[in-house]
Amino acid sequence: MSSSVILPLLVCLVRAPAGVDTTSRTPAPPGQHSITLRFAGDVLLASHYESDMLGSSLETFRHLYRLGGADATVVNLEGPVTTRGRKVPKPFNFRMLPALLSVLKCGGIDIASIANNHIYDYGPRGLLDTISYLDSLGIRHVGAGRDWSEAHRPVIDTLDGRRIAFFAYYGGGEAPGAGRAAPGVARRDIGQVCADIRKVRNEGSSTYVVIILHWGTELATAPDRGQVAFAHACIDSGADAVIGHHPHVLQGIERYGRGVIAYSLGNFIFGGNERDTYATGVFEIRLGPGGVKYAFIPVRIERWRASIPAGNDSLMLTGSMRRLSSRFPKSIFNNQE
Repeated sequence: MSSSVILPLLVCLVRAPAGVDTTSRTPAPPGQHSITLRFAGDVLLASHYESDMLGSSLETFRHLYRLGGADATVVNLEGPVTTRGRKVPKPFNFRMLPALLSVLKCGGIDIASIANNHIYDYGPRGLLDTISYLDSLGIRHVGAGRDWSEAHRPVIDTLDGRRIAFFAYYGGGEAPGAGRAAPGVARRDIGQVCADIRKVRNEGSSTYVVIILHWGTELATAPDRGQVAFAHACIDSGADAVIGHHPHVLQGIERYGRGVIAYSLGNFIFGGNERDTYATGVFEIRLGPGGVKYAFIPVRIERWRASIPAGNDSLMLTGSMRRLSSRFPKSIFNNQE
């Protein structure tokens, strides 16, 4: 990247009262302080995003985002960070310039899921470079690795005395599954996912387990039956939350059993197409002394700049998510027992 390309100014995305916050019957975690986890969908700082950035001046680089105030913020990093590797034959290939990766760090991103259909677009070299660049910035990664063991290794945080475990999986054919000595992704196999959940549960009974899945049909506004059954099986096996993405649009948020399922969080900052203005959202889980609370935070992306809408815009987006969630017997909006 040219030395004239300088990191843009930060725009802080702070917690707003918009959305819905409902209390579950989960027992209170240790400690007296709330633990806040935030999740956003697909992030791709390449293609149209990169073109717009390289063609603009510093004063127009006001599209950086910060999910400030959370103890852990997680996104799906939709592609490799590399200038090397060989392009894998497929309809669409993406890769991000390493210089742009600090956008994530400046934006307050703590964990990147790299289990998706574009992480292998430039082969094993692209995946390995991505891991190295993330490590160099202190952004933890989950869902892919240099071998099977690393791909299936959770990111584990201990916050206010409570252990939080994050796993990520991808089940399609565009990225190979990691082998015993070969790089790749953690495959979305229900038997293995449930085994991973049970293993981390056995290591600490108070662990809060988050399963991140790259799945579903592009542009579908609802999950299919197989996805619902898969997500339910994860919760039944001991997961507390299932977080999905890949359809590039929002889907509903279900309350099931002891947990919650956000089937698709859509795009967050996604440069894979020229659409730079759209509505999306952030899903928040707050673990507090009184139990677990959930919130959907509506977000507006305008020319790659994220902000929280106010007034009618906020109400409209929250209402849309409420409607998408109404297909489920319980959601974060009704929480019917």
